[in-house]
Amino acid sequence: MIALYKTLLQRPDLGRATRLNELADELGRSEGETSHDLQKLRDLGFVVPSWIEGMEYPLDPALSFGRLATCRQQEIDALTEQLRADQLAASRFTADLANYLVQRRTGDVEILEGRELANQRMLRFRPQKSVWGIAQDTPTTNWNPETFTDRQHLERGVEIRYIYPESYWKRPGVREILEFITGLGGKIRIAPSIPFRLTILDYESAVIGIDPEDTSRGAAIHHSRAVVRMAMELFLSYWDRGFEPFTEELWARDGGISAQEAEFLRLLVHGATDEQVARKLGVSLRTVRRIAAKLSEQVGASGRFELGVRAAQRGWVE
Repeated sequence: MIALYKTLLQRPDLGRATRLNELADELGRSEGETSHDLQKLRDLGFVVPSWIEGMEYPLDPALSFGRLATCRQQEIDALTEQLRADQLAASRFTADLANYLVQRRTGDVEILEGRELANQRMLRFRPQKSVWGIAQDTPTTNWNPETFTDRQHLERGVEIRYIYPESYWKRPGVREILEFITGLGGKIRIAPSIPFRLTILDYESAVIGIDPEDTSRGAAIHHSRAVVRMAMELFLSYWDRGFEPFTEELWARDGGISAQEAEFLRLLVHGATDEQVARKLGVSLRTVRRIAAKLSEQVGASGRFELGVRAAQRGWVE
């Protein structure tokens, strides 16, 4: 590409229509290779259209690198500002929750030690208006439509909304399960990643695992209006980012990346480690690194930072 740029600087009068074959011959390369390098120079702003139709010319190197550096700095500044805003929002949420837990009254929280006790308590709930849930990726071998807990709620007209991780949607047999739920009137969305398991009942109670990484530890049921409201805001943020699996295209967005790949990029530019990304997406470290390699090759990036910048240029990262 550098050799091509030097040649263009020496011969800036070649038009687009005749340049490619002449340049390829002069450089001793194929027209395909020359065309690829020429497009890279255009993308970087080193070759620009002339005011004469069908013509283009190379910019002076000092001007080209100055423009490129300014553009990159603007992109870095925008990503840095977004990261600071997200970190501030996370800190406020954590602080608010910590303050509540310290000052809570006994009647506001139920601590249910162990999975069995938590399951028994959940069965005693009789929601009248709604059940919102963020579900984790779990095996489907024990699922039975006849004993489906929410079936009676749906038949009574209770609003059911569930968010499932994309990793769960890819499991064999899951499509039939979700079709059964939606067939009864439930609403389903698929999210590229989820924070943890969460259930909100009648806008009055929020059920969260004691340990998000280990459901066997049991659950805590929060009845405080402040905590329930925070849980609802969290749920709705993931709901808005999710996909309706039977009416929207899940596997690709404009530009040719899947929702899972888009979520990987969002986590990447926010500074998440491979381990954190794997946990959020519900996949292995090997899968995370495969996604990174695929996207890097797709945009021609040589590292994670460059991948984030190029993804932002294509509009893959908000």
